[in-house]
Amino acid sequence: MNGQQTVFTSLYDPYVFQALNTLIGKPITVQTTKNPVQGMLKSVAPDHFVVEINQTPFFIRTQEVVWVSPA
Repeated sequence: MNGQQTVFTSLYDPYVFQALNTLIGKPITVQTTKNPVQGMLKSVAPDHFVVEINQTPFFIRTQEVVWVSPA
């Protein structure tokens, strides 16, 4: 090491994280900055969540979300 310290930071919205956790296992609709996604919410992490559509997992970055609604 050359004496420099590396600091990793992660930006996430704890309110969105908490709200999404209450919807795990339920159908949701998500409007991303590109297009809407509708499927079953499978898991939530601070920086992304997984929506399953036709047994295919889609990993969506939380920073790309405009809004989320129970379907």
